[in-house]
Amino acid sequence: MPIKLVSDIDQNRVAQQIEVDSVIHHHHHKHQHEGVQSGKLHFVIFLAAFSSLGGWFFGYDQGVTGGIVVMPSFKADFCIDVYGNETDCNLPVTALPSAYRQFLVFFTLFYNIGCFIGAVFISSFVAEKFGRRAIIFTASITFLIGTCMVIFPPGRSKNFMILILIGRVVEGMGVGCSSFSCPLYASEIAPTKSRGMLSGFMQMTVVTGLFIANVFNFLFKDHKWGWRLSNGVILVAPIVIMIGIFFCPETPRWLFKKKGRNAAEKSLQRIRKINDVTVELDAISDAIQEEGNQLSIKELFTTKKMLARLFIGIGIHVLQQATGINPIFTFGGIIYESVLGTGLVSLLILSGANLLSTIPALFLFDRLGRRNLLIFCGLAMVVGHLVAATIFVTGCNVTETTINGTTATLDTVICSSNSGILMLVFTVVFVVFFALSWGPIAWIYAAEIFPLNVRARAISITTGSNWLMGTLMSYILELISPLGIHGVFYLFSGLSLLAVVFVYLFCPETRGILLEDIEDEFDNFQMKNRTIVKVLGNLCQSARKRTARVDVIEMN
Repeated sequence: MPIKLVSDIDQNRVAQQIEVDSVIHHHHHKHQHEGVQSGKLHFVIFLAAFSSLGGWFFGYDQGVTGGIVVMPSFKADFCIDVYGNETDCNLPVTALPSAYRQFLVFFTLFYNIGCFIGAVFISSFVAEKFGRRAIIFTASITFLIGTCMVIFPPGRSKNFMILILIGRVVEGMGVGCSSFSCPLYASEIAPTKSRGMLSGFMQMTVVTGLFIANVFNFLFKDHKWGWRLSNGVILVAPIVIMIGIFFCPETPRWLFKKKGRNAAEKSLQRIRKINDVTVELDAISDAIQEEGNQLSIKELFTTKKMLARLFIGIGIHVLQQATGINPIFTFGGIIYESVLGTGLVSLLILSGANLLSTIPALFLFDRLGRRNLLIFCGLAMVVGHLVAATIFVTGCNVTETTINGTTATLDTVICSSNSGILMLVFTVVFVVFFALSWGPIAWIYAAEIFPLNVRARAISITTGSNWLMGTLMSYILELISPLGIHGVFYLFSGLSLLAVVFVYLFCPETRGILLEDIEDEFDNFQMKNRTIVKVLGNLCQSARKRTARVDVIEMN
C-alpha cells in the first residue's frame, strides 16, 4: 500500500510538471507568433475575390437547375415525344410520366454524385501534389467540359440523354472541386485579421450566382433554347479563371512544404506587398516542424485528435445542409406557388435576401467572431422556421383531390393572403440569418481548423460530407406528403437547434488567430468547461448526493 501511494504521488507530480511545461510552451508559442504583418491588403483582396469566382459554378448551377426543369424548352427536349405527349408533360409533378420523373431525379442526383467525387477523390490529390492553383484550374476546366456536355447535345433522344447525365456528373465534379479549392486558397493567403472576410468571398459569389440564375431563368423561360441559354451563361466564369489563375501566386504554405522557405518567402512578399515577412514564415516553419510528415488517410481516421477535428468539420457541413437551405431554394418555388400563388417571385425575394445579407456578413466574421454568429444567428434561424410552420398550421388548409384520368392525387393548399405573406417573411428571416452565419462560416471554419499536414485531405472529406448531405436533402420533397409543409419546416427548426447546440459544445472561436496557432485553441477548448455542461454536471452531482443521503438514512 505505501508503495502504491508513493507511485501515485510521483505520477501526480509528473502530470503537474507536464501541464506546467505545456502552459509555458503554449505561452511561448503564442508570443513567438506575435507581430505578424498583414502588409497591404489590396492585392490579397483581389486574389481572394478572383479565386472565389469558382463559387459562381456552385451557386449558379444550384439556382439554374430549379428553374430550367419547369421551362417549356426543357420539357420539349426531354419529355414531349420521349416519355409522353404535351398534356402528360405539363401535369403536376405527382402525375408526370414515371420515366420522366426518374430522369428528373437522375438529373439532380448525378450532379450531386459528381460534386461528391470532385470534393473527395480529386481535390485533395491535385491540391497536395500540384498545388492550390492547380485544383482551381481543374475545377474550371472540368465544369466547362461538363456544362458543354449538358447544353450542346440535341434533345428528344434517349441515347443523348445518357450523355447529358454523364455531363451532369462531370459538371458536378467541377463544382465539388471549386467548393473545396476556393476557401482553401483564400484561407492560406489571407492575413489573420482579414481571413474570415476573404475566405467568405466564395459565399458572396455563390449567392450572387444563385440570384443571377433566377434572373436568367425568368428572362429565358419562354425562349425555345431557354434552358440551354440559362445554363450556358455561366461558361464565361471558368474561361476567365482558367486564364487568370496563371497570373496568381501559389499559397506560401503549400510552397514552404513542397519547395522550401525561399519559394514561400517570394510568394508571401508578392502577396503581402512587403519585404519583411520573417515572422509569418517562422510561424509556418514552426507549424510544419511540429506537425511532422503528411498524414495518410488511415492516420487521419485513427489519430484521436485528428478524428475529433474531422468530426467537427463534418458536423459543421452536415448541419449546414440540415438547416434546410437547399430545399428552401430547390423546392421553395413549388411550396410558395401553393401557399401564395407566386413561386417565381418568392424565389427571387428569397435569393435577393440571401444576396443582400451576405454583403454585411463579410465584415462581421472578423468582428463578432465565427462562434457567436453561428450560435446567435442559428437561434434566429430556428425561430424563422418555427414561426413559418406555425403560421401554416393556423392559417392554411390542405385539401386532397384526384387528378382526372390518373391514380395520382393532388394536394391543394389554401392559405389566407396574410398567412402566406407572413410565412414568406419568416422564411426570409431564416435565409437572412443563414446568409449572415451558417452559409459562409461552414466553409470558412472547416478550411482553417486543420493542421497543414492534413488540411487538404481533411477539407476534401468535410466538403464531400456537405455534398453527401445535400444529396440526402434533395429527397426532402418526398417528406412533404407524409409530414405536410408545416412538418418539414418544424423538422428544419429542430435540426437548426441541433446545429446551435453542436457549435456551443464543440467549436472554439478561431477569429483573429494565426492558422498555425489554431491548434492551441482546440487543445484549450474542452466540452466539460461549457457553462451549461458544468451546471448540468453540478445538478447531477447534487442529485446523486441527495440519493446517497436518503439511502444512508433508510439503511439506518
